[in-house]
Parts: sequence; structure tokens; C-alpha cells
Amino acid sequence: MKVKKIAALAVGAAMVGATLGFASAQPTVPNIPKDFFVKNGEPNVKIVIGSQAAAQDVASAADIAVALGTLLYTEEDVKVKDASVVVKKDVAYDPADIPVFDNTYRGDYRVGENLADYPGWWNGSYDANGNPIFNANLSASAWNGGVYDSGYTDYVFGAVEWKDGNGNNYWQDPNGNWHDATDVNIHYTISIGKIELKGFNDADFTDVDDFSDFTVIVDNVVANVTFSLNAYKRTLWDPVLGAVGTTYTVSDVKPGSSYSLYQADVIKGVEKGDTITLFGKTIKVLDIGSDYIEYGNDWGEKYINKDETATFGDYTVKVIDIDVNQVKALFEISGPAGSKIITLDTDPNTDTPDSMTLFNGGIRITLKDTFIGIGGTTSALVEVQTDIARIYDGGEFMPGWIAKLGINNGELDWFALQNKEALEGKEVDLFDTYKVDYVADIMKKKNPADDKTYAAMSAWVVIDPLKPEYATQELGVGDELEGWTIDDIKATPDPAKAAVVSKITTPITVLDDEIMAAGLDSVDSNLILVGGPVVNKVTAALADKLGVPTTYEEWAANETLKAGVVKYIDNCPTIGGHGVVLVAGADRDGTKAAAEALMEYLAGLH
Repeated sequence: MKVKKIAALAVGAAMVGATLGFASAQPTVPNIPKDFFVKNGEPNVKIVIGSQAAAQDVASAADIAVALGTLLYTEEDVKVKDASVVVKKDVAYDPADIPVFDNTYRGDYRVGENLADYPGWWNGSYDANGNPIFNANLSASAWNGGVYDSGYTDYVFGAVEWKDGNGNNYWQDPNGNWHDATDVNIHYTISIGKIELKGFNDADFTDVDDFSDFTVIVDNVVANVTFSLNAYKRTLWDPVLGAVGTTYTVSDVKPGSSYSLYQADVIKGVEKGDTITLFGKTIKVLDIGSDYIEYGNDWGEKYINKDETATFGDYTVKVIDIDVNQVKALFEISGPAGSKIITLDTDPNTDTPDSMTLFNGGIRITLKDTFIGIGGTTSALVEVQTDIARIYDGGEFMPGWIAKLGINNGELDWFALQNKEALEGKEVDLFDTYKVDYVADIMKKKNPADDKTYAAMSAWVVIDPLKPEYATQELGVGDELEGWTIDDIKATPDPAKAAVVSKITTPITVLDDEIMAAGLDSVDSNLILVGGPVVNKVTAALADKLGVPTTYEEWAANETLKAGVVKYIDNCPTIGGHGVVLVAGADRDGTKAAAEALMEYLAGLH
């Protein structure tokens, strides 16, 4: 029994950092310094329990040990090691905007003058630096009548991923080197045939505020991607010897001014098995027809034993029976919409098909072969595809956008999106990727010299990404960012200090018999005595110093002692000047109440 008590106390002491909940305690705890209990994160006290104590006293001692455990830590400064910074940048492509009017740098337009006659309109051309030229009045402007139909084209580079699924997107150059194009990112082209500013002709051209906002009408929009890679060459030069050779590269666009086209279409056309990303949609091509491409999840081929089940996404395939002689099998296909039993047969002379698509394109299963194993196990070899859908030439790819397919010899050479109807709104959405908006900035100021108000305006049709696309980069000391070198990284930890929990390897609970046998003069730490003098021999030996009676009757007769007390002596000569805390009551309930009071006190010492 004694061994069990000591074990319980040792476990209690080891529960460092436990979360505690305390009941309301009546006994008052005197002011006991924290270093009475712990010093430098280590226990500075032993808990003494009577060898014949009641189970409740043992539990109280264990509770105190747990509470004490929460104080067994040291605080250390938090040190930052291997610090780095992560920077992010919006890399979403921002197509070129279309100018409308710019008077921001002239400053001589007076409010009330006819804007149509004023030379601040874009004439549709650019200077040598690529800046729009605004030296025309409205009648000579690209926006005459509020309609821009001179044609708009921009290129979104690296926006379409093309993954080869057949291992044939390679090209060998004249030097004998192979160029791998099995996973490339290619561009698509945006063209806009017509942009109209609705209500433009009805605006008051003597009121600049009438040009603050317009509804835009956008039509004849095409986004086109061509699945073709060209070979380009570049002459290698030596500063002394001159031309020393030729290098080659494969790309969808000319890599630079030093390159010239060597051969067009060295890799061309999306094939069955390839994967492409088109305007936010990943397409694993399962089949290419004359006017459609079929896509979905391709699970490939798999052997399934008779009476066994295989899972393919949301669907399961169970082989019910197999006819090995006729290469025929009975399957149960199950999915979210239910189950079906089907028979597949590879014999073309029967009416039973070798392939079947179920659940409205949810799954397609094709029987390829049957097999008998050495142990007599029969298996069916099946090919499975799930979540099957088709994109048809002229069909709707996304709401409001029609797909155009360039299919030749079973390959997809190009893909285009075209708006189904004219797009109208304050902001117009282009294939869930960009938005078109008319934006004007109007500034007015009165000139005190002539008491007239002057105005300046900048107006553009902007084409912006619908949402940002962030790329991140981790940088450390010595790295460079846009011409700057990271010389140092300063980090202030919060909190600045961290608690390091102490590892306790020796018990802090002892029996009164052990203390008495060794002698009170051999005590080497502060003591917490659990239980009164009747159940704890050390308490009885120090009763006079603690100022408490030694008999149960005296304790029971004193209401304060009976309810439980916590007494503290900071220096007890009997035990070598160490301190003593007594946790006791006239009975186990009083001791429990005193222990709970001490636990609550310990919780406040953090």
C-alpha cells in the first residue's frame, strides 16, 4: 500500500504543465515566496505524506505536486536563427489598357469648352517609346462616336500548360541534341473587335463631369491558343573567331532578337492522353472526335479479381463473374447515383459491347482481357475513366463563351473562346479571367488670375486581372531583390522569452517515516507537510514550531483548524533553517480544502 502511495505522488509530480481547475477554497494562504517552491526551474521543496495517511490525503498531496509542476520551468531569451523573409508579388498578367482621352499635362482646358473640339483625344497611334499620342480632336480620334473598332490584340505568355501524355513531344536539332517539350507553358492571344462607350454620343461635351463614367459594351472577343512549338536558332559568336556554331531552342514564341526561325511546327497538336489547362480548367484528353474533345480522369488499366472490388474516384467496380473462354465478364458498377449490373464482351461478333459509359458520363469501363492465375484465380483486365465530359465545337465552354476547336487528323491544333453575345456592364467579365472597365480621373481647379475654372482629365478603358495571382520567394541574408542586397534581417520575437520546462528525474514526495528515520537535522530542502500531527509524524515533530496542537480533539474543537489551514515558517531551525508549509485539517476534508487553497495560490505564482 505504501508503494502505491509513493508511485501516485511521483506521477503527480511528473505532470509538469498540466492544466488545472480549482474549486473555491476557504482557507487563507499566507504570503509564500515563489523560491520556497522552486529555484532556477528546479524543485526546492519536498512533499511529506504520512505513511498511514488516508487515500484522500494522498490525493491532496498528488494535486499539490501537479500544481507545483506548473512552476518547474525557466525563462530563456528567444533567439532567432536562420531568419529569412518571404516576399510575394502579384504576377497575374495585366493586358494593355486602351487610351481614350488625356489632358492631364496641358492644363489649358477651361470648364465649359467643347471637349469634342479639344485636342486631347487619342488618335490611335503611339510614339517611338510606345506612348499613346493624344494630339487629335474627337473627329480624328480612334474613339469618334464613342466606338473603338480599330482592333485590339494582346498576348498572355505562359498561361496555358501543355503536358505530353504519349512521350513524343521531343525534337532533335541538327547538333544531335534532344529538346524536351513534355511539359511546357505556352501563350494565348486576346483580340477584341469592338468596344463601345454606351451613351457617349448623348453626353454633354461642355460638361467634363459627363465623362466620369460610361457603361462599356464589348463584342467580338476571341481568346485563342495554338498548340504549336517552333524551332529557333541562334549563331554562337566568339569575339576573336567570329561565328563558331549554332544553338537551337524550342518555343511557342521567338525567344529574343538574336534568334531566328529555323523550322515551324516541330511539335504540333494535342493528342489523346495529353493534359492541357484552358482558362482555369484542367483537361485530361480522353478522346478527340471530328468536332469535340472528350476529357475526364483516366485511371488506366487494372486487373480486378473475381468477387473483388476496385475503387475509382466516386465509383466502384466489382467483378461478379468471368467467362475466360469467351473473354466476357459480369460487373457491378456503383456510384453516387446508384448501382448497375452490366456484361462486357470483347467478341465483336456479339451484341454485347466491350465498353459502356454509365451514370451520364460518370464512369466508362472497357473490358480488355480476362486471365487465369497459377492458383486458379480469375481476373478481368479493365480500363476505366471517370467524370467524362465533352467540349464541342460551337458549344458553350463556360457561361456566355463558345468554344471553337481546330481539329486535324485526330489532333487539337488550336482552341478559341468567343463571346456568345455582346457583353455590357459597368465592368465586363472576359472568360472569368479579366475585367473591362472605363476609368476616368477628372481634376478641376480655379485660377485666381482670371477667376476661371480649369480642368484636366485622363480616361482609359482598362483591362485588368479579375483577381491577383501571387508568386512567393524566400530570401535570406546576401540575397538580392530588385537591385537591393539583403544585408541583415532583424526580427523581434514576441514573446521575447520562452518557458523551458525542466526535466524532473527524482521524486519530490517522501513518507514521514523516511524523514524521521534519517533525522530532522538531515533535511536538505523546504518541506510541504500534508496532514496534521495525527497522520503525519513530521507534522507532529514540528507542531510546536508551527503553533498547532498535536491531538485530534484539539483540532476538531478549533473551527479554523478543522476547516483546514495553510501555515508557513520561512526558517525552521529544527530542519536546518529550511522553510515549512503545513497543509492540514482536522480530517481529510479539511486537508483537501487546504490543499485546494494552496493549489490556487501556486497557480497565481506564474
